[in-house]
Amino acid sequence: MKNTEKTMDKIVALCKNRGFVYPGSEIYGGLANSWDYGPLGVELKNNVKRAWWQKFVQENPYNVGLDSAILM
Repeated sequence: MKNTEKTMDKIVALCKNRGFVYPGSEIYGGLANSWDYGPLGVELKNNVKRAWWQKFVQENPYNVGLDSAILM
């Protein structure tokens, strides 16, 4: 196993143990690679989104925000 894979496994285990994320639909067997956010995970996600929005949208006069539907 590569060193980066070991590090990622440690990060995932820490996030699961501390309640940041949980495997998605765990009680139903779970879906591969889907995660539900716990209370701390929701706060972390919102902080990252807020920081990204401020840096790339609000601080740049050439960028504007857009929220649109994606149809597949």
